[in-house]
Formats: sequence, structure tokens, C-alpha cells
Amino acid sequence: MQEAENMDDLIIIVIICIVIFLLVIKGVIKTFKRQPVVAILCIIFLIPIYLIWAFIELFTGPIKEH
Repeated sequence: MQEAENMDDLIIIVIICIVIFLLVIKGVIKTFKRQPVVAILCIIFLIPIYLIWAFIELFTGPIKEH
């Protein structure tokens, strides 16, 4: 009985992680459109800060093309 509850919890956690990952992918695309050099440097040296930036980009408006 305990194993079934643990498996349900694990499935829920995996689903939440997949959804967050897919959303962050959209943010990653926006960061590369906005500042490609900074995005590459952040990926190389500051991955946690980059992931936060990508998450924040989900809530910003569209990128204006000049």
C-alpha cells in the first residue's frame, strides 16, 4: 500500500518537472532572440541564473523586431 502511494507521488513530481521543463524551453528561445551572446555566456558560466532568466522570460511580452 505504501509503495503505491510513493509511486503516485513520483508520477506527479515527474509530470510537474516535464511541464516546467517545456515552459522553460520557451523562455530559452526568447533569451536567445533577445540577447544571444549573454545567453551563451550564462549557459557556460551561470546556469542557475540563466534558468531563472528563462523562467522570467515566460511572463514578458513579445520581442519587438527592429
